[in-house]
Amino acid sequence: MSQTQIGIADMQCWVFRKAQKKWNLSPAECTAVFQKYDLLGFISECYDLLHVSSYQCALDEIEEILHSKGVAV
Repeated sequence: MSQTQIGIADMQCWVFRKAQKKWNLSPAECTAVFQKYDLLGFISECYDLLHVSSYQCALDEIEEILHSKGVAV
């Protein structure tokens, strides 16, 4: 596994956990949201831009994506 792949996986895990806590969802519920909207894919695709800021900023971006799709979390 390359350093970039490790960084992506790390960010995906941390953002998932932050979302779960902030949205007060169980792991299964949070997983369903992340899968339905391919949020792990978003983190992977945009990692080069996301990793230069905080995990909170990445979560803010995800919340904007969900909001634009009419999803309230």
